[in-house]
Amino acid sequence: MAVSVFSVIRKIEDLLMEEPEVLKGIREDFDRMGSALRSMKSFLIGFGLREKKFTIRFWVAEIKDVVYDAEDVIHTFLRKTTVCFLEERWIIRKTKSKISEIIDKITYLTRKLEGIEVEESIGGESQRQQLSHYYHPIVGMDDQIAEVSTLLQDYRDFRVISICGMVGSGKTTLAKAVYNHKQVRYNFVGHAWVYVSYPWKRNKIWEDICYGLGIFGVKDSKYSDEELAKKLYKFLKDNKCIVVLDDIRTVEVWDSIKPAFPVNCETQSLSKILITSSNWELSAHAARVGYLYDMKMLTYKQSINILRTIAFSETDSGGQYSAKNNLAEEILGHCCRLPSAIVVMGGILATKRSTEEWEMLLNHVNSNLSSILSLPAILALAYDDLPYHLKPCFLYLSQFPEGYMISIGKLIQLWVAEGILSNDKGESIEDIAESYIIELAKRCMVQVGEGEVNMKFKTCYLHDVYRDLCLSKASQEEFALIPENPFSLPYMMVSRRVRRVAMHEYIPIQSLRNLKLTSLLFFNKLYPEEPSVSISLQETAEIYLREDKRWISTLWILFKLMWRFRRILNYLFNNFKLLRILDLEGAEIYMEGEFLRDIGKLIRLRYLSLKGTTCFSKLSRSIGNLKRLQTLDLRMNEEFPVQIPNVICKMEMLMYLYLPMVCDSKTKLRLNTLRNLRTLENFNSKNCYVEDLGCMTNLMELGITRFFCRDDCEVNSGSNPPVIIASEHLRSLSVSRPGNIDFNLLAYLISTCVHVSELSLTCSIGEFLPACQFPYQITFMSLSETELRTDPMPTLGKLPNLKILELQKAAFIGEEFHCSTEGFPELYSLKLSSISTVKHWIVDNSSMPKLRHLDIIDCKSLEMLPVGLMFITTLEELKIELMPKAFKDRLCEGDQFNKIKHVVIFQNCY
Repeated sequence: MAVSVFSVIRKIEDLLMEEPEVLKGIREDFDRMGSALRSMKSFLIGFGLREKKFTIRFWVAEIKDVVYDAEDVIHTFLRKTTVCFLEERWIIRKTKSKISEIIDKITYLTRKLEGIEVEESIGGESQRQQLSHYYHPIVGMDDQIAEVSTLLQDYRDFRVISICGMVGSGKTTLAKAVYNHKQVRYNFVGHAWVYVSYPWKRNKIWEDICYGLGIFGVKDSKYSDEELAKKLYKFLKDNKCIVVLDDIRTVEVWDSIKPAFPVNCETQSLSKILITSSNWELSAHAARVGYLYDMKMLTYKQSINILRTIAFSETDSGGQYSAKNNLAEEILGHCCRLPSAIVVMGGILATKRSTEEWEMLLNHVNSNLSSILSLPAILALAYDDLPYHLKPCFLYLSQFPEGYMISIGKLIQLWVAEGILSNDKGESIEDIAESYIIELAKRCMVQVGEGEVNMKFKTCYLHDVYRDLCLSKASQEEFALIPENPFSLPYMMVSRRVRRVAMHEYIPIQSLRNLKLTSLLFFNKLYPEEPSVSISLQETAEIYLREDKRWISTLWILFKLMWRFRRILNYLFNNFKLLRILDLEGAEIYMEGEFLRDIGKLIRLRYLSLKGTTCFSKLSRSIGNLKRLQTLDLRMNEEFPVQIPNVICKMEMLMYLYLPMVCDSKTKLRLNTLRNLRTLENFNSKNCYVEDLGCMTNLMELGITRFFCRDDCEVNSGSNPPVIIASEHLRSLSVSRPGNIDFNLLAYLISTCVHVSELSLTCSIGEFLPACQFPYQITFMSLSETELRTDPMPTLGKLPNLKILELQKAAFIGEEFHCSTEGFPELYSLKLSSISTVKHWIVDNSSMPKLRHLDIIDCKSLEMLPVGLMFITTLEELKIELMPKAFKDRLCEGDQFNKIKHVVIFQNCY
């Protein structure tokens, strides 16, 4: 409930701070309503788990009605800017009267709340810990892992192995452990893991498997289902592969995708299919050509070990350890030996430092819940235990599709646009958001991606059991609507309280009626195109790029579709004028620029994404009316260069700006007013002014693409050349362009960005900068297509703080790498990918003393791993992917292989 109150308070604060010209004599009324709501806020924070008590539940329902009344007042008042003078005066008088009624109700409810004795919340503040602490392995599954791994290596007719068990029994955890098992990785040359999301699409599942096996090319996207199935069938038949299909729910799904798998007994194939499912009927059906593995219940010893691993801290000792252990044993009795339930309970306990807090949790469970808790009850307990500021962050994840890998950067920008993040302590928004995600991860409520840049995570996702909880709570709070079909909408319209809609499948936009939406996210097409449209569009692009005038006549093919888009967009722009977030990334729109002429009516937009849309001419100048935008993503279809009008400079509140990769030659943008900008992508000196970079004093991330010329930068050989980038906050710099870049200009640019810690270069430079010209604190570096003629390892090895290094396609065109003694003192992760010329690699003693992860991918000429690698004791994972089978055979036959075989993972070595 507190989530809704905080949302309304934030909107009132936005009104007071950002729109003083709109208030006109009513400012004090909104201020008083905001103060009344804030006085209620402290009581709601204290409720925590006690919202389940009947008396609290009754008053919370009353509060809910008042809060939504307050939100409706705000929305009604905001619409006054589009009415005549007389109607505006009437709206103001009505608004004043309504606000007085709401304040009276809030005062009455607050007095009632004061009469209710509220316990102190059992939620405790948690210290920020290292990311490695948030991965909670399920211990005690060694026997099951060994058993399933053996089944996979059995050469009998076990073509399909089905792991079956109830929700929360650890099916996916077991499958992941088996999939990553060293012996399994060694014995299978191809590996693919696919999460079967719903609603499912057969060709999408097959494409994901091909992609995982490394056999999915651009031309494959044009294959029919039959052609794709034949290709996958043949590959699995001819190569020994393992394919994991996680969370298949019905017999229909399995029967539909099975034709692409060589699972019948007559076929000679060593490939294996491993599936997980909670549907016993489906598992038994699939296992007719294989083996049905029924998940075993955990023993008491295994259960308590899992709980200790997650909930106990390293500082627990002596009497505190003993007391916590006794409490843990009692709490464990409520978990019914279900792994997911134990992990969830452990995540709650991990946030509580003292034994007193553990006792409070146990007392609450004993007094309010049944003796044996169901998994949904324990999950609900985890949600109720969240601090109030984390609840909207968690509920926000309900809008993303099942199995969706959520970009942390995008999530932060959406949170900012919603007003979910607050920086009262003066921290950066990014740091605050990261701390929130870390806290959710520590509680096991979100899973974070692995192997991220600069030791940080870039993606997160929801486990299926938590997604069910998230959807349930979001529905209860009326936080967001995810319509499943047009017929589900009328039932939700009765509420009139829904403010966020996420479109996961095609729904006619006109079905969204009488909603005061503030957020609209598209994860599916805005309009279901005919199959011929995509082919026609591709042909049009090819003719257009050849500068053949026939493209004009070819465009007529698309007009029938495009006028439908015009009608849809007009409806959207004219009926949802209160939108703060509009994400069209998944909508796959084809449009002529003037289709967006009415977008200027959405003057309250904070977030606008046109990523992936196709524009055939130029954007409308009306986009300049969106002066409150904080995020603007214009990374549109690269096949059609788009003209951007010079109006972005009007958006002075912009924090995140993503320009198109390719702009029309007429585009020339002034960006000197964007002093709040934190991220700028696809900047170039042909379509922008380089001197404007000096005005962006808060810039943290800069991506330069395509053009960056000395003449545009006015860098001369004088004694005091101008600094190109003035921001002292710049931490990430990437330079990417297809042609040669002036070496001296690049050296000057890098040497003046003294605070940069992440550097990516994708451009041909031939020679390498000396170590002294790199920023001292650089921790991450990626080189691609740099075509270095001399070995960069001696120089890179001198960078004292370098932790992650990626050398990718054509980064080096020589034949030998040499990592010298005492080089790379802090290197944590090294990736060598598509370095096709390197034959020899030498690693001296004491080089890379802290290396933990090494990836060698598609380095076809590399003859053998360096002997020195065998003596790096910190190495935890060595992934060898897309390497020739001869390389794998030579490695495995070598005398030194036994020293590293426990960390080696082979992936798709054919």
